[in-house]
Amino acid sequence: MTELSDKVLKLTMVYIGPASQKFLERQTISHMNGLAFNALEKKHLPELARWVNTSAGLLINPAKAKELADKISALA
Repeated sequence: MTELSDKVLKLTMVYIGPASQKFLERQTISHMNGLAFNALEKKHLPELARWVNTSAGLLINPAKAKELADKISALA
């Protein structure tokens, strides 16, 4: 796992818990043209944040999903 992928995973774990890696892999593979989560680069963060905001908002409080997305964006 890249350092960036690890940072995103650690942020997401706080909000989503143990399902975070599968959640993030699903976002990158399904919504970002098959991108492997482990191949995440800074240029991908704005799009990942957008998808995290949308998808996590279905699982957790939408305000918390936005907070997570903002933190992911800030890594760029």
